[in-house]
Amino acid sequence: MLLEKYILKHSLALLISGFWSLALPAQNTLPDFQRADIQITPDPNTETLTGTVAYQFETFSGLDSVVLDAHNMEFERVLLNGQPVAYRNDKGQLRIQGPKTKGKHSLRISYKAFPEQTVYFIGWKDDVEGNEQIWTQGQGKNSSHWVPVVDQMQEKMVFDLSVVMDSTYEVIANGALKQTEAMGHLRKWDFDMEQPMSSYLLAFALGRYEYLDRLAPSGVPLKLYYPKGEEDKAHWTYLYTEEIFDFLETEIGVPYPWKDYKQVPVSDFLYAGMENTGATFFSDRYLVDSIGYNDENYVNINAHELAHQWFGNLVTEKDAAHHWLHEGFATFYAYRAEESLFGSEYIHWKLYETARILEEMDQNNRGEALTDQEAGSLTFYEKGAWALFILRDKLGAESFDKGVRLFLRDNAYSNAGISNFISALEAVSGTSLSGFRTTWLESESFDISGALGYLSEKEPEIKVFVSSLDEIKKRVLPDEDGFKTYWDSGSSPEYKAHIIEAIGPLISRELWEEAAGDPSIIIQKALLENTREVKDWMKPYLNTWLDAPSYVLRENSLFRLWIDDPGNRSAPLDRIAANGSFENLRLKQLWWLLAVLTPEYKNPDQQRMYLEALRKTTAPGNSWEIRQNGLAMLQQVGALNDQNVADLMEATEHHSWQFRKFSREMLKEVMVQTPEAANWEELAGRFPKVKYKYLHELITAL
Repeated sequence: MLLEKYILKHSLALLISGFWSLALPAQNTLPDFQRADIQITPDPNTETLTGTVAYQFETFSGLDSVVLDAHNMEFERVLLNGQPVAYRNDKGQLRIQGPKTKGKHSLRISYKAFPEQTVYFIGWKDDVEGNEQIWTQGQGKNSSHWVPVVDQMQEKMVFDLSVVMDSTYEVIANGALKQTEAMGHLRKWDFDMEQPMSSYLLAFALGRYEYLDRLAPSGVPLKLYYPKGEEDKAHWTYLYTEEIFDFLETEIGVPYPWKDYKQVPVSDFLYAGMENTGATFFSDRYLVDSIGYNDENYVNINAHELAHQWFGNLVTEKDAAHHWLHEGFATFYAYRAEESLFGSEYIHWKLYETARILEEMDQNNRGEALTDQEAGSLTFYEKGAWALFILRDKLGAESFDKGVRLFLRDNAYSNAGISNFISALEAVSGTSLSGFRTTWLESESFDISGALGYLSEKEPEIKVFVSSLDEIKKRVLPDEDGFKTYWDSGSSPEYKAHIIEAIGPLISRELWEEAAGDPSIIIQKALLENTREVKDWMKPYLNTWLDAPSYVLRENSLFRLWIDDPGNRSAPLDRIAANGSFENLRLKQLWWLLAVLTPEYKNPDQQRMYLEALRKTTAPGNSWEIRQNGLAMLQQVGALNDQNVADLMEATEHHSWQFRKFSREMLKEVMVQTPEAANWEELAGRFPKVKYKYLHELITAL
């Protein structure tokens, strides 16, 4: 009897989902999706998710079908208004027989997802204890790889997400954490959203996290996550977070639009950061200590992703042709936040550097319009920010700010285009912006003269530098007095660093030593980067910089001393080993390599140990940046072993496109340079052909 019931039940399911679904016609109108309740259970062992999603939607006529985006999924049950309904699962879409009557409807889908992208299972298969994470990156139209959804920015709805997972881990997602519920060794986290958003902003992350519990000045709860045991780094990573939050709320003039705000560092992230609604994910390379803070810190990314909570999340672009409304605005407000923290001089020099980069793009015939949906990041981010600085200057801060507030309030929780923004500013200012639109938005050229004029008016030292630059470039011989005149014409570290870069190798000893005595790290970095040969009189300065509050300066000083002072290589190696520099793994990698290449340093057993330690950094479990650095070092000195080559092969399908591209190019080089050095087919045999298609095609072509 049980077997008969099983056959009858599953035959009916096949009949509903198979035979009848073949006859489904195309959707004739679009339903209005209002909310989605999602529950998922990730399985890191199989890198899959099982889940259910319950939709509430409204129709204004009968529908032939309801279509959801759904990639690499299997469906156990699809219920429309509580009843099984015909559906077809084909080519990344779930097409469901629609309701025949208008009104409110419910749709419930039980599914299993096999995500090939968007959901990333990090650390579950390596040898590192406690680094396991799962996180999503849905930018664009990618959330449909883990939940059946309308993956279009124009379709906004309220998403509530529940995640079931081993209680060992902390789970973070959009919305306020409403409750958790024990389910044996598992736990369910329920997150609640109150306002609608686009599906690409739907996100969750989990790992062994702790968090700093803070409160914004306006009362918004802030949870600042960090990997377990790294609270000291969290302090430096999240420096100025409350100040940034307060500045943006005040400057933008519209209250933060979500219930709370969380920030989560994740391993091997695809970008610097991603502004998921109420829950920014960012690369854990920004987890820094007090020394690393002076090299690369989270301040700008922090402000940029927070600004997106208004520009991108509250008001979302209509389509890619309006991407300026996201990235240009987030970049602009991040710069404004930094200006409030570090002063206008600091940000104007940043703008000067981006203006010169954009000018170079024009000179190479690579200029792009901000209305071009195919434009690159430099255009949308930096040219986009420039357009807003110019516009604010043109209209005045009061009119500009009023126009921004009008734009946000009129388009809140919906989609907008560039014309909506321009119209809002024209309405409050009474000024036509047709000329601005032509010059800054629609033209492929960057208005370098307008940009330099703006900066020269705002920053006297930039005006001095711009007028001096052509003169400096014309000089072909050292001119101590002339260069000293340029040096003395400004006082800021940014000005002096740019003067050093302009002078380059023509700098005199007197000026070099004066610059080296300046306590500013950016001046010291500029000096070393623009010094071709380290002379004997420079070496005491470099030895001092081995203890600088900058890992980059320490690393560069160590390398230059090792290269240019071969008779005294042990002393700087000892200094780096003793001063805490090994907290920075990149610097430690260089130290291992140089120690191995210094025959008189340590004994052979220790050197073998150093080489083995360096080789281990190419393995999964390290960040892709560290793996790439290790592979490049080992290749350069001919020290790759079979395991390093296998690590390189594994990386040819890494989810980070930067590392994947590097690994593919390097593998081709290694195979051409040493075709007999390894059994390529045997090494490649560790990797299945289905997933590592590029690798096996490369081996076959050898």
